[in-house]
Amino acid sequence: MSICAITRRHLLVCVLALIGLVSFEISFLLPEAHAIPAFARKYGVPCNVCHVPGFPKLNDFGNTFRDQGYQFGADVDLPTHENITMGFWPLSMRTTVGYQAASVRTDGSGFSTGGFGFTGLDILSFGLLHRDISFGLVFTPGLGSAGFGTGASDSDLEAAYVRLNRLERFLGVQGEPGTYLMNLKVGKFELDVPFSEKRSPTLNTPFVMYHYAAGTPYFAGISGTSTSTYANPNSFAIGENSPGVEMAGITKTAITDGYFRYSLAGLSTNTFSGPLSGCPTGATCGTGGRNMNFYGNMTQSFGGYGIVTGQRIGLFGAYGNAPTMVNATCPTCQAVAGSGQPFYRIGADVSLTFDGQWNLFGAFMHGNDSKNLFVSQGIANAQNASWNGGFVELDWYPTQLPLVGMPGWLFSYRYDIIRNERQGDPTFAKNYNNVDSHTFLARYYIHQSTRTDIALHAEYNTYQTKSVGTNGGDLLGQTMLAGLDFAF
Repeated sequence: MSICAITRRHLLVCVLALIGLVSFEISFLLPEAHAIPAFARKYGVPCNVCHVPGFPKLNDFGNTFRDQGYQFGADVDLPTHENITMGFWPLSMRTTVGYQAASVRTDGSGFSTGGFGFTGLDILSFGLLHRDISFGLVFTPGLGSAGFGTGASDSDLEAAYVRLNRLERFLGVQGEPGTYLMNLKVGKFELDVPFSEKRSPTLNTPFVMYHYAAGTPYFAGISGTSTSTYANPNSFAIGENSPGVEMAGITKTAITDGYFRYSLAGLSTNTFSGPLSGCPTGATCGTGGRNMNFYGNMTQSFGGYGIVTGQRIGLFGAYGNAPTMVNATCPTCQAVAGSGQPFYRIGADVSLTFDGQWNLFGAFMHGNDSKNLFVSQGIANAQNASWNGGFVELDWYPTQLPLVGMPGWLFSYRYDIIRNERQGDPTFAKNYNNVDSHTFLARYYIHQSTRTDIALHAEYNTYQTKSVGTNGGDLLGQTMLAGLDFAF
């Protein structure tokens, strides 16, 4: 049997074979993951000062450094500081090379694929332009042979923003050290989701609830051979980078010995919607946003930041309008669309730590799309689409074990779940598009320095999407990767 035809009976054999090949890595659907050795070069420290136990996941120190706009509040932060040589440039790159295999089947038929290759390339730059003025840039160039042979990668500017930090000082509020109450970000950026997908150590599959859309069958790696679907013009996902403006803040709270954080973002984008009605036959019509759409998050931690030490709780939510019709006077215009209909997302999250080695975290979210979104698609007797999503992940980064030292390792397990309450199209079963996904990870950090990082990465994911086959069957998928993840 081919190594890419993954079955439960052959799982152990495949894992051992892939590890023996010492090759590894990421799904072609992988969102960009931010690891910045440029900061290590700037301050002369290894990357594990900010990451746990290595890139890309941030530890407590790394999270506060990020929340403060990539600065400590000292002169050494400045790009003109005498300790920063003229040869320094705040630029890093990251990619992964290795072997990936995936399989999927629906209604008794399916296929599998696998091969050696590499993911796309992330070109990243973050830092300070001036005291309390920070920036971020992420560029992913289009590469014809990227994605382990599954198709070319698109070229895009994934992130581009400027952030003005500590604006409260202009109002006469000085605050205590470590207080950054008002920080204004403008551009395109990742939303302040409960747990950053860009920093997740699991690379093969996304956080399902961050990208779930009612009516669109969920899959990871490769799509199903035959699936049923109904049109939903709302393609909003909290896991996608969005252009907009964000006000955020963080302050140390003495009574809890932790941090209070908040963010509130107003968003707009010209790729916000799915199919729109009113498009002339044969024409290619534009898509776009309507009004401002909002996202907010707030968290409170106790006894630390809540990733390596302490505990954390939070609330988050989004509200907006998705367009359903093209502009009658200019149907082919980009970012011009009308008849926006409402949707919302609301959720809660928690993060627990133990012994500086264990981090158990998770989130729950309820989503609702207005029935008028589906009425616009000609669906008879359309109704509101509502669903619940969530995930729980356990990360273990052992610093020591009895008689055996294990520094440099990270082990993770994540369970993602989607449960639908009501379909926008009432002819679809209630459990249509329910998702159960299991992801297992082992990662070993071979080398970390002030200039380069490299990690050995092995990951396996299996998932089930209910009743999405043309004949009502489930979609069953698996992905496996083994590779070398490196940044410089």
